[in-house]
Amino acid sequence: MNLTRCRGCQSEHLDTIYDFGFQPLAGSYPKVPNSVVAEKKFPLDLTQCRECGLLQVINLPPINLVFHDNYRYSSSTIPGLVRHFEQYADWLARHLQPGARVLEFGCNDGILLLPLQNMGFICKGIDASENVAALARAKGLDVSTGFLSEELLQEIGLARKFDLVTCSNVFAHIDDLSAVLRAVRFALGMNGLFAVEVHDGELVSREGQFDSIYHEHLTYYTETTLRELLERGGFSVIACDKTAMHGGGLRLIARLTDQVTDHARSQERVEILNDFITPAIARCRADLERLFAEHGPLAGYGAAGRSQMFINMTRSEALFHRVFDDSPLRQGRYIAGTDIPITPYANESGNCVVILAWNYAEDIHLNP
Repeated sequence: MNLTRCRGCQSEHLDTIYDFGFQPLAGSYPKVPNSVVAEKKFPLDLTQCRECGLLQVINLPPINLVFHDNYRYSSSTIPGLVRHFEQYADWLARHLQPGARVLEFGCNDGILLLPLQNMGFICKGIDASENVAALARAKGLDVSTGFLSEELLQEIGLARKFDLVTCSNVFAHIDDLSAVLRAVRFALGMNGLFAVEVHDGELVSREGQFDSIYHEHLTYYTETTLRELLERGGFSVIACDKTAMHGGGLRLIARLTDQVTDHARSQERVEILNDFITPAIARCRADLERLFAEHGPLAGYGAAGRSQMFINMTRSEALFHRVFDDSPLRQGRYIAGTDIPITPYANESGNCVVILAWNYAEDIHLNP
């Protein structure tokens, strides 16, 4: 599906910043090499709305191919994320009364809900993928499988039940933002709070983070575009913090209001971006070729979604002979669209390892 209107403000004034051509899904980890069974690829772009400035992907693959019962991302396997969500739980607790009711959608394996529940909050989770929802339930958490919607909340009896609704690195995955904001409103009681964490879209452009752009990430928010979206959806922003997660993130908390203006447009002058991706890809490709010339075949570390996109976007498959990863859900698989195997790290030594999951570089560096 190809959008013709902005996901945020519904404007038809959309400009393509970069066309990546056909790319594999970042969350796909095939069992066999690409030379045996070719990985399915889909058009990928980065587009900006001239009216509100929102950065977004307008080519959408089928949602059932993105989030499914074999989803290969388990947050709790990443030490840096465990620390982040423990800190996030502390941050949320400062905004809540003891015993408050909390709903998290896109809760994954319960990495945030568990510390919140241990603090005495009454927690409920929703996740689209049954396999990771089952991991959360195995920890004693109350988690349902599905996509957040008014219909699902009505079906499981959760309307107007919560003091806080939260999501972390989920809001970027949503196509119908207005429907999800209505569902959040439907879940909240009077004066309820909505807390959201997203990747900082300003850093994506300023630092040339092209490997953060993939089909699963439909939208890239700046503080301004996220504030305006929440305000159009009936929320008043209380605070916005910067975080270090995933190479730089935003954390906003907002209070429910009775002012909903779905199609209001930004009154600020929108900064229209130029192509920042072509030079970033060229620079990374040149660095890889230099390392290969000096050290021979490269090993990568971290088979995150951005790692898969980095290899495919730089067309550097021939420069790597394997990628290490610490997650059992990915080990024994292949980098999508390539013949590069994903293996556990077993203290091997070699000439050169490229940290592909650079946002977890500290934890990778400390791996014994």
